[in-house]
Amino acid sequence: MNFDNRVCQKLHEEHAAVIALLERLTQTIARHRNDVPDAKDPMVTKLMSDLAAELPGEVERHFAFEEAELFPYLSEAGNHGIGAHLTHEHSIIRPIGVALVKLIGDVRAQGFDAARWTEFRRLGQQLNDSLVPHAQKEDMALLPMLEDNMDAESEARLYQEYVENV
Repeated sequence: MNFDNRVCQKLHEEHAAVIALLERLTQTIARHRNDVPDAKDPMVTKLMSDLAAELPGEVERHFAFEEAELFPYLSEAGNHGIGAHLTHEHSIIRPIGVALVKLIGDVRAQGFDAARWTEFRRLGQQLNDSLVPHAQKEDMALLPMLEDNMDAESEARLYQEYVENV
């Protein structure tokens, strides 16, 4: 999927990256459904590092930008519902991402035990089950709506604002 609007394209690329990351997470969970992985295993270490690095940007910066800039923009254009719906989904996803990143910090310090692995799997599955469909919904509904409604001046301003806050 490609968008002419640079804001839409950037958000789409971030959606694709987080979906790929969550796919790695679900594969790791599936690979270790009958055992507790070693937190020092290079694949597990890389996954946790990537999650800890990427989730705050996806769950905080990305969501905050949408809520502060994009949803009000669409609301002014007469489309009030999508922003309210997606903001509600953000309120569900945010605490899961925060809890998973915090748990990763604990695992890095103490390793996995049965309880931490069970919690990691639970949070990972919840995050996958909520964030993947959310990102897909934004790709299929929000981004095309923005592309159809956003003028070039707003696109330039919002794109600059978003990429400067990376």
